[in-house]
Amino acid sequence: MSRRILFALAALAAMPLTTSLCAADATTQFAAVVPFHDCNGMICFQAGIDGGPPRTLALDTGNTASIMLTSAAKSMGWQSTPVLRDGKPLPGFQDGGQHVLTLGKTPLEVEFAVTGPASFGPAHLPAEGTLAYTAFKDRVLQIDYPHHLLRISAPVASGTVAAHSAGTLQLIHFGHYGPPIVVGAPFTVDGHPVHAQIDTMYTGTMVVYDAALAGLDLHKQGTPKLFEFTDGGVEMLSSTAHNLGFADRRLLGANPTVYFVGSGKNPVHQPDGLFEATVGNPLFAHSVVTMDFHAMTLDVRPAG
Repeated sequence: MSRRILFALAALAAMPLTTSLCAADATTQFAAVVPFHDCNGMICFQAGIDGGPPRTLALDTGNTASIMLTSAAKSMGWQSTPVLRDGKPLPGFQDGGQHVLTLGKTPLEVEFAVTGPASFGPAHLPAEGTLAYTAFKDRVLQIDYPHHLLRISAPVASGTVAAHSAGTLQLIHFGHYGPPIVVGAPFTVDGHPVHAQIDTMYTGTMVVYDAALAGLDLHKQGTPKLFEFTDGGVEMLSSTAHNLGFADRRLLGANPTVYFVGSGKNPVHQPDGLFEATVGNPLFAHSVVTMDFHAMTLDVRPAG
């Protein structure tokens, strides 16, 4: 997701199908199971909105605000109002209000911002909008990458004992002035543990930020590659690592691709040393990722 959107919407974000069992932990039940498809490396799925026909949305765990493109909002008859920041309208964004999004037969109340396609950078967003992680407050979200399924629980009751997970989730600000985003641990690069933002709009395996290189004994090198939907289009350096993993589990084969911050004309925003990396969909190609936004736990396991 473009960090211009992420930073601009920080103020706005201040925020049944047949029950299926979690592939990672048989004690977890899910209220909705939704198929998804790969859209330019991102996760796209169908969801009804306010009882209308299905719309295509992209899952965005790297943003606090769900987005609807202006054209889609107009076609649904939304009455948008200005987004205010410091008492002044925020250029390019409108408050689309709260709407009922239906996943399978499970309703979610979601607050949407409305913006034009230019806010995502020069590339065409292959969806009509995005759904942010904040829509899953107090729920468990599971992404089954090999089977292309999203599983969403009902809200988890207070006092419920969390299923065993190997890792944790935290909401850490993206830089000293950015909004809180989802950071998981313990990911690993060449055996070194890292805290990493989990961003389903990022189409690389792992990008390691400059401030973390020395402590991880890594050296910036590689071939430039353009990532169209990160920071509105940025260059990263494609290199290789010995291994990438989560806890004691190797997630990809030998010598997986890893990325470093490039030097293109549009710089990558970096998190001021508050965490070491960002991980994206390709890292989880063979895995089931379970994020419990009630207990704030994380598990990444090979798909069963």
